[in-house]
Amino acid sequence: MTEGNDGRHQTFASLDLLWQSGSPYVLPLSGSPWCEIRLDPQAHEVSLRTSYEQPEPDLARLSNVAFTTRVDGERDLAVISIHVDRSVQLAYGLLTEIADAVQLRNLALAAACSASVDRYRSVLSQRMSLSMHAEVGLFGELLVVEHLINTVGAEAAIGAWQGPLSEEHDFAFGDTHIEVKTTSTERREHVIAGLDQLVPVGEVPLLLLSVQITRASVETGSTLPGLVGRVRAAAAGHNTGLDERLSAAGWLIDDTDLYPTYWALRSAPRAYRVDEQFPAITTDRLGAVVPNFGLVSDVEYRVDVTALDHVELPSKLRGFGQTAQGEIQ
Repeated sequence: MTEGNDGRHQTFASLDLLWQSGSPYVLPLSGSPWCEIRLDPQAHEVSLRTSYEQPEPDLARLSNVAFTTRVDGERDLAVISIHVDRSVQLAYGLLTEIADAVQLRNLALAAACSASVDRYRSVLSQRMSLSMHAEVGLFGELLVVEHLINTVGAEAAIGAWQGPLSEEHDFAFGDTHIEVKTTSTERREHVIAGLDQLVPVGEVPLLLLSVQITRASVETGSTLPGLVGRVRAAAAGHNTGLDERLSAAGWLIDDTDLYPTYWALRSAPRAYRVDEQFPAITTDRLGAVVPNFGLVSDVEYRVDVTALDHVELPSKLRGFGQTAQGEIQ
């Protein structure tokens, strides 16, 4: 960003003086369509106001930036606001860049925002949602947590949820370990990340819990934020441990609007015993047939368990899939 010196915009020095005064200030910009910049140091906010037009700019994935509309008398306004964490100069520079693109280059507001954001990414950070694969996986694990809270209690359920903490398996109980695999496909195809994910720990039996979910409606399903809210409400006084795991899984409370998809169970969950007959690729199995196996890394593979014989769900998960929020019809 270069410092304005043509009289159209404030210099860095004058902008800093206005900001340090602590008082709100309006800076009109001559040209068409109508535009003005507003400084609000007390709210740590700089905003651009201009005439509303469609299409609206897509700024939802940018943190510290908000797009709103409002009515001022008979005029419909578009308002782009930036929360100033550090540099008012960068926020002001981005908004004046947008205003210049609208007034001097005759760009539509949406196009002006897109072009200007590419130049001023240092003023904001990209909001990134979980990948669809990660969203589906977290949804499935939270369904299990929700069920376990009702069967073994919140403390035990959350304590057993070890997956987000980079432990060997998603859920660890003294008598059983459970690796939860969730898919949105019609077949029970699951991605296995690494050679140790399906290796039992000591003599403790390991089960793969296959969960199938599908896109649903607001009447029949739940969004990821909705499920997070339900589980947090059920966890009550144990939210500290729950929030630690959610954060480790990549969940951010400020990103709830990035997860609009409603999900519901597609079928009854099934459990598979991970034993000598299960098609798992492990270090021991691969090392026995691959020369110089120590040079192999980052192994990921898919396994389709649809046709495999499944076993009865463990007692802690008895009835999982028939709860009010995820009932299988």
